[in-house]
Amino acid sequence: MDLSFETIDALWRPSYVFRHQHFKSRAQLHTSAISWHDSALNPKNRVDSLPAIGSSHSGSTRWRVDGAATFKTRFYAIPLDLLDAGHLPPLRVDVFVPDQGEYPPALKHTLDANRGVPLTHAPAISALGMSRYICGVLDAYCSRNRSFLDRYRRLPYGSRIIISHVEPTLGNVNVSIEPNYTLEGLTTSIANLHEAWTRDKIPLARRPPNIDLFDLCLVRQLHDSVSLVEVLRCEEKPELQGTVAVFKSGSDGFHHILHELKLMLTIPPHANIIGPPLATVTKKSGFGGKQGVYGFLIPYFPSGSLRDILPARSLAQTLCMSIKVRWCIQVTSALLHLFERARTFYSDLRPDNVLLDSEGQAILCDLEQRGSWHEWCPPEVLYSQYLENMLNNQQGYNTQAWDSLIAAYVRKRPAQTGETSFIHSKNRPWFALSRKSQEKAMVYTLGLFIYCVFEGLSSVQPNLAYRFAIEPSIGFPTFRQTPADIQRLIRESTVPRTDA
Repeated sequence: MDLSFETIDALWRPSYVFRHQHFKSRAQLHTSAISWHDSALNPKNRVDSLPAIGSSHSGSTRWRVDGAATFKTRFYAIPLDLLDAGHLPPLRVDVFVPDQGEYPPALKHTLDANRGVPLTHAPAISALGMSRYICGVLDAYCSRNRSFLDRYRRLPYGSRIIISHVEPTLGNVNVSIEPNYTLEGLTTSIANLHEAWTRDKIPLARRPPNIDLFDLCLVRQLHDSVSLVEVLRCEEKPELQGTVAVFKSGSDGFHHILHELKLMLTIPPHANIIGPPLATVTKKSGFGGKQGVYGFLIPYFPSGSLRDILPARSLAQTLCMSIKVRWCIQVTSALLHLFERARTFYSDLRPDNVLLDSEGQAILCDLEQRGSWHEWCPPEVLYSQYLENMLNNQQGYNTQAWDSLIAAYVRKRPAQTGETSFIHSKNRPWFALSRKSQEKAMVYTLGLFIYCVFEGLSSVQPNLAYRFAIEPSIGFPTFRQTPADIQRLIRESTVPRTDA
């Protein structure tokens, strides 16, 4: 079976059992004899020109691909004419392409359709045939539409560039622009946000200054929700001018961004937890003039996260025991602080979310409380999360077998306690736990984190859906480098609960 967004998305959901025949039929279709009309050897099926890897701007005079979202149907394509001129705010105008299963069979190899699906390393994504294809398509589109880059800066935040189909001749590819006016309407006004902070008793001295989105210039798109930017000006805090910082925002909504912002301002300071934001980022709405909140700025940590540092230093044999112990102690201290002082939980502990500062100290980030990947979930959370997935994906499976499956498990759904906000609904299994169970769940994830640190791994298990710059060579609970005493600590931390 070929990898694609559709197949990966189906494989990790319980509903896959009802879609197996669909994928089996499609696989048989793709493995049947290919006619000369559809063959990759037929000159008419060859892409007419792809920008060469390693040439200036990836061979494109106008565009660069910085990365892509999970499963590579959404790419971060950057217009270099605007970037080089210093006139490119982080507008998050991404390029959307069809599922890999819809590529013409003759082009799948050229565009790295299957190989690209699980990649997470930005340089590898930028070198994909599909990334170069996108640059070529957008070059051709700009040549036909000379005013597009002027229009680009006026597009609403989060607008989309849609490539509706894939074909060999770049100039014939249909490109459409979808302005996203809806997302502007979802923003909270800065006035309403400050009223909420007053209700939450956040002191004025702790509140960050405001900065306009157009006073930021994009440097690079690092992640779906993270942009590296330079501050061009900040009227409320001029000393921020020239600062290179991280702009964290949402491209589909802002609930989790505002939730994280609140936590960052209310959690008592700790040396190993990301501090209050440098600024709140706002933008005036094109309709009604609302000054909406789009995200916030936090310091940039050039060293990156432990996801890449751990395996790289382990291979280089520069990951000594004292460093491992120090990082684990610092992260443990941060978790204790969140649980005991801030009276909250941390549900997404992974090497990705532990940064290193300039002095090599571990800094815990990402306080959205969205949950985590399945391999990082404690069993009591994983089972509940699996059930949530079943309940949230009933549409299209109205069969007696599916209904029976749901009925057998729905009684096990955790009871709701306290607030049932949007934030709670997106991470119901964690919010439904008692404080005692939340603490145990945090200890479980800490055990897995300690395992990654002492084994020098990017993640706790190899994962079909994600491929890192340096893949895990083993997975939990296999040990190779961890001392016996630490192994016992990890095993005690990861004993499954039966009473959550």
